[in-house]
Amino acid sequence: MSAAKLCFSKQGFHSTSMKHICQTCNLSPGTLYHHFPSKETLIQAIIFEAQKRALVRLNGPLNGISIIDYLIESTQSLADEDSDERALVVEIMAEGMRNPQVAEMLKKKYMIIAASIIERFNDAQENNEMKKTVNKEIAARLLMALAYGIMSDSQSQEYVRHEDYPATLRSILVGIL
Repeated sequence: MSAAKLCFSKQGFHSTSMKHICQTCNLSPGTLYHHFPSKETLIQAIIFEAQKRALVRLNGPLNGISIIDYLIESTQSLADEDSDERALVVEIMAEGMRNPQVAEMLKKKYMIIAASIIERFNDAQENNEMKKTVNKEIAARLLMALAYGIMSDSQSQEYVRHEDYPATLRSILVGIL
């Protein structure tokens, strides 16, 4: 899977062949096809891995930190992710626009992540950090769009470290939440 991630992030989904993945990780085609019968099954495993990473960040109540401070810190940490990993996320999102099978995989991932964000929003509402009138599903999807935008922006490391970033994002989040 690591070889597939590297190949997909460097060359794109369509330019990467299963043969190339085999060469990259020194596996026989039979071994690769035994575990991953298609590129779509590889991409599904990669999506599931990314989903697990996102849920680790989101699961559990936010003890000792406001929802807004948590979201500011989380968006800043996204810009620090490995550039190959970020390129892979963008590649998979683009493939989801073309490939209905990948689109369905992403839809499931987004629904699971949004549900976890909504749980954090429920906590925030209980702590009076978020208006009760906010449509939590729409707010969760807006925040996910922001997160994916940061991951896809090659210059995000620069602007999320700018001294005005926390205050600017705080103003936006206060408006949304």
